[in-house]
Amino acid sequence: MILHGTFPAMLTPYNSDKSIYAKEYQRIADFGISQGLNGIFCNGSAGDGLALDFEKKVTLMQLSVDIANKKVPVISGIGSCVYDETLALAHEAKKIGVDALLLQPPFYYPLSEDNMIAYFRYIANNVALPLYIYNIPLFAPALSLRVVEALSRIDNIVGMKDSAGSAVDFAHFSDVAGSDNFAIFVGREEYYFGALLCGAKGSMTSCGGVFPEIMSGIYTSFLAKDYQKAQKLQKSILKAIRFAGTLPFPLGYALLLEARGFNFHNLATPHIIDKQLYQNLDSQKEKAKAIIKAIDTEVGLSTL
Repeated sequence: MILHGTFPAMLTPYNSDKSIYAKEYQRIADFGISQGLNGIFCNGSAGDGLALDFEKKVTLMQLSVDIANKKVPVISGIGSCVYDETLALAHEAKKIGVDALLLQPPFYYPLSEDNMIAYFRYIANNVALPLYIYNIPLFAPALSLRVVEALSRIDNIVGMKDSAGSAVDFAHFSDVAGSDNFAIFVGREEYYFGALLCGAKGSMTSCGGVFPEIMSGIYTSFLAKDYQKAQKLQKSILKAIRFAGTLPFPLGYALLLEARGFNFHNLATPHIIDKQLYQNLDSQKEKAKAIIKAIDTEVGLSTL
């Protein structure tokens, strides 16, 4: 399946015992779809996908498929240092009804370019769903231009999410790999409009979940060639992205979601265990509320 459009990198809300807060996850996804999102992306970095156990990842897949109800596609991350777990997640995704898979390079253990190509080819040949490769140098080895070009020629690898944040690299990726048969998505929300101008087929970002009406608005404005509106929407979220960058990822985006009215009352991301950080969040919550108010004044936000 060749995806297109605006996808949210879904954040995962939790109950106080750190089990998944399914009702609020559905509320976030339903709101996003009602605001024009073109699908659901679960088990990504923003949703703590690499910090969750196997069962929770499968739970998020099932929740996403149930919420989508075949109205929009679902893509799930399957990344792991344990290759057998990656394949097991892909197998579960197929059984559940997920539409596509996203996979970053293995992290921690360095790979040569040839070994990286061989790894992705092996996974692509052993999964039953379309595979998107994921370039996210912040958390995993960067995909070089040579690697991307080679992988784009493999039958079951149908696209790429690029979160490197380099407009120069994105232009070259689009030149050697972008086509109707290989869709490149941008993973950096501050560059959505620019990436669309450069050939991107859509986005998969944290802001897709926090500001679905803005991110989907950038896409629809671009398609309508209303570039002035697209640029205005694009600029409106930059202050929110800068704020989120001052806190451990993805806590800042959780605070922004809370400020919009979603229930992230405990903000219990599994990999952030600094109690002092949580005890001193009141000032950050006020900053998040002020940012939401400013964006609403600037471009208008939908009410929940």
